[in-house]
Amino acid sequence: MSKSAKILISNMALPTTKIGSWTTRMSRFIDDNPLFFNYILSPSNSLSTSIYCKKGSFITWKKPFRNFQLLNKVASDYIKQIKRLSRNYDELTIVVMDDPHLVEAMSLIKNRLKSNVELIFSFHGFNLELDSKIMQSIDKILWLSQKASEHNKLNYDDNFPSSYVVGNAVDSDKFHPLNSDKFIEERSKRGYSQRDEILVWMANDRPKKGLHIFKLVVESLLEEHKNLKIIVIGTSQEINHSNVFCIGKIPNHEVATYLQIGNYYIFTTLYEEGFGLSVVEAYKCGNVVMASNKGAIPEVLNDLNHAYLVDEPENINSWVECFNLARTNSNFGKERISKRETDSIWNYNTWEEKFVDAIN
Repeated sequence: MSKSAKILISNMALPTTKIGSWTTRMSRFIDDNPLFFNYILSPSNSLSTSIYCKKGSFITWKKPFRNFQLLNKVASDYIKQIKRLSRNYDELTIVVMDDPHLVEAMSLIKNRLKSNVELIFSFHGFNLELDSKIMQSIDKILWLSQKASEHNKLNYDDNFPSSYVVGNAVDSDKFHPLNSDKFIEERSKRGYSQRDEILVWMANDRPKKGLHIFKLVVESLLEEHKNLKIIVIGTSQEINHSNVFCIGKIPNHEVATYLQIGNYYIFTTLYEEGFGLSVVEAYKCGNVVMASNKGAIPEVLNDLNHAYLVDEPENINSWVECFNLARTNSNFGKERISKRETDSIWNYNTWEEKFVDAIN
């Protein structure tokens, strides 16, 4: 009987407690399924299955030296361990998590290994930019959305690997609407009343997430709605207004506690999002959501009540008009999404089943 092993490759430490999208999902998967992967190669040695590997950096981007650097510096830790493990197994299933450099490195050494290799790339973006020869070496790609899969298939013709749309997941035990009493109680703890209307924004500082747009939107909204409260999560930048509370970066387990006291959530991304997980987290906590009509977001929010798309995310007035419409349609934030509605979408268990089926 042939001897086989499943190997997970990540440039981020797994498992982790830090705020993140796929790292949170995969950390739970590893906790719930400790024997699914025989080895986890990442910048962590916290588990018995862990093998510490850290991704290096390119010294120069000059093309003649690129592959040498990729194999001998950038991905060298991972390559060394994969070569070692391949001597002990007839078959390897290698799953690379959302890193084009690492999947490229694996594709370049795949045919030099002693074992047969099935190479799987879990891609979390929208636009995939890999050389066609690299694509030929990848056996499967796991996508977050059907739209991303179809969009990229047009670019690669016959070189397109097998595709599996596994979607994304939010833990409904953590991200869910509060009942009325708990809603009032949690707001009170943070200095808000039941009558306050609270708008939440959450992302990082990168320009593509549209924080500069959001700041201008806030300025316009607070001129029109003097009592509107704003909570900003994930950035160290401040917005100088007494109605704005900037929290900064917080652990993932605290994110839901702030989303659960909000009325509205706004996602001003200027990027073709592979999914837009924070939009779903906010929705599952009971918020009316407004998001840029970019990437996979229209698919993610398709047919959801109290979900709005902004076609011109660079236009401040588009956001203000969208907010005013959402505010009116939700009875000024009082009409919150029910737990029955939120439990029915993007559940962790559904994602896990698809993920396992795609790999097996």
